[in-house]
Amino acid sequence: MSATAPMHTPLHTSEQLLPSEVTAKSETWLTRARNYPVFSRTWFRYRAQAWIGLFIILDVLIMLFNWVVDADMRNAVSVLVPLTLGSTALHLLGPGIAVWVRNRAYPQRKEAIALIAALLLGALCSYIVLTGSKYVTKYLMFGTDKVEFAVTGSFGATKTDSSKDKAIAATTKDAKPVSVGPASSVETQTEKNRTEPNPALKLVMQTLSFLILSGLITYTGGAIDLWYFFRQKKRLLEVLQQQELKLAQDARREAELRLSVLAAQVEPHFLFNTLAGVRSAILTEPQRATAIVDHLVDYLRATIPQMRNDGSTAQGRLKQQLDAATAYLALMQARIPRLSYSVDSEVADAALPPLMLISLVENAVKHGVEPKIGPVHIAVFAKQVQQADGVMLELTVADNGVGFSGSSSGSGIGLSNIHERLASMYGKRASLVLKARAEGGVAATILLPLEA
Repeated sequence: MSATAPMHTPLHTSEQLLPSEVTAKSETWLTRARNYPVFSRTWFRYRAQAWIGLFIILDVLIMLFNWVVDADMRNAVSVLVPLTLGSTALHLLGPGIAVWVRNRAYPQRKEAIALIAALLLGALCSYIVLTGSKYVTKYLMFGTDKVEFAVTGSFGATKTDSSKDKAIAATTKDAKPVSVGPASSVETQTEKNRTEPNPALKLVMQTLSFLILSGLITYTGGAIDLWYFFRQKKRLLEVLQQQELKLAQDARREAELRLSVLAAQVEPHFLFNTLAGVRSAILTEPQRATAIVDHLVDYLRATIPQMRNDGSTAQGRLKQQLDAATAYLALMQARIPRLSYSVDSEVADAALPPLMLISLVENAVKHGVEPKIGPVHIAVFAKQVQQADGVMLELTVADNGVGFSGSSSGSGIGLSNIHERLASMYGKRASLVLKARAEGGVAATILLPLEA
């Protein structure tokens, strides 16, 4: 994850490497921009470096070629300079404005329109740069009386002697017309047919040239980058969602594993204490020993299936956990006669993560009931409440024990585990809140979506 954009980083501000699921990594200076989000500042920097470096190499090679063939360097300069400036402006102006637009973080529709407008504005400005640089360069190279010659000039045009050209033109002007017979007319027409291309072939070549030129302009001007930007954005969102889902699943599995380990550690201790209580009551209070054993059987019957399923299923049942809480409190009452309890529910049954309710009840007994001297009461209540997010299930375990002044402040391992499990399964839609009661003790309330 260190080489990819963080989950919390907005896509419009991301300057980090793209995930490998979105693009293949490239280390060459020509294609390094592909490693970053399109229209990001880092992408634009590498793209500009590649383009300018490539054109410098091409310009140097073309100038060397013209120098080797002893061509007129003025013709080469008059074509190279406008072409370099115009194409560079086309390649950088539109995408540069698009980078600025992208960093404004506009809404999706407005952003798309602004990006298209940015590329069109860049193309218009590059045309102005191309036209202006062409005429300025021709004027500097040939002067005002030679501009027409420069327009028809091309790479590799050989140097000519102007005096010889004038002499040839004068000779041609003073020469007398030569009579042409029928044979000469046929030869001239044949030569003309040879020099003129086939109309169909000419149309094909013009169409092919137009398509090639249009493709180069489209690619250079950023139109392909715009298409790739939307494609990349969609793919990046999918990858980030998959990564977030995987992290949530890993967090839930880790929370369930912690719960399983915690249950494996707590249950033997709980069983040993209960059996020790049975042993001490057998001789003096046989009926209480029998009641403890019966309640223990009910408790194990209700909780063992939940502990077995904890690692393989995300949901249990409310009714099953209410039965487990009732059996547990009855067992605790047999061990601690000063304890009274009540278990009520307005909801017949609903989905509830395994061992969640019993964890709150055990926490209330351990930190609220056992440290207190004198009578103590635990009330378990389930109801449904209507909130903005929909219908919610509210579970409350309240006691009138020692409260937060005792050994617990609501930060134990069991409560932390409940927090993690709720966050991994429901996100911000679920919560666990502990409040001090006015009459003493603590009320622990779980709020989560009501699911059948």
